[in-house]
Amino acid sequence: RAKVIYDSNIIRLSQIKESIDKAGYKALDIESEKQGDTDRERRDRELKTMWTKFIVSLIFAVPLFYISMGHMIGLPIPAIIDPEHHPMSFALVQFLLTLPIIAAGNRFYTVGFSTLFRGSPNMDSLVAIGTSSALIYSIYAMFMIGEGHSEYAMQLYFESAGIIITLVMLGKTLEEVAKGKT
Repeated sequence: RAKVIYDSNIIRLSQIKESIDKAGYKALDIESEKQGDTDRERRDRELKTMWTKFIVSLIFAVPLFYISMGHMIGLPIPAIIDPEHHPMSFALVQFLLTLPIIAAGNRFYTVGFSTLFRGSPNMDSLVAIGTSSALIYSIYAMFMIGEGHSEYAMQLYFESAGIIITLVMLGKTLEEVAKGKT
């Protein structure tokens, strides 16, 4: 890598590239310090956005996890969302807590499904398929609860979708931090 400062009145860029080629090297595109700074600023903005989305997701994932799993280990939950007495409230609260997590992790769905439909699925495709399956079945279970089948309150998987999205977002954010340091 070389930093070349030249006067365009004395020598042309094409002449400098030609000299580099004659020396046995390949001249690459010009990269100015300003371009490097804008790339860094763009990465910093993107990383900040990723952290913000993760924090939003985490804020909703913690109560979602507590509500969906807490009663199983004896933790108290408000009576209004007790799955035995108010199964629809229990389901609706989980659904409403899951929506912001999905919104924060919408990239998994846009990228995941587009790569899947183009025939080159990636990790985002796996997250999109898995969490969509949990969401669709949980919405079905909500309808069954509405029909009077309260046993479906124990077959909700909103927390699975929310926690998976949150944890994968954390992983991707930490990966970007590591790449930035590299």
